[in-house]
Amino acid sequence: MKKVSPGEKELITPAEAIEYYTLSWRKVGDLMNTKNNFTVKYYDDRSLIIRHEFEKYLAQHPELRRIKRGKYKKRQ
Repeated sequence: MKKVSPGEKELITPAEAIEYYTLSWRKVGDLMNTKNNFTVKYYDDRSLIIRHEFEKYLAQHPELRRIKRGKYKKRQ
């Protein structure tokens, strides 16, 4: 089975958002607990983020991304 990249999905988990967009757990948790311009959907006990709305929000708030240090691999 082919693994789908978070960039190709409509809904992503907070863990996928953190890894794919280079964010911190604290920032994503804070964003999900406050009222923002992106939508979080709840399925049973899981939180899912609507990816395209989250990308728009990140484009307006570039300061949320972490600066990559030497130990992180660059994403291509």
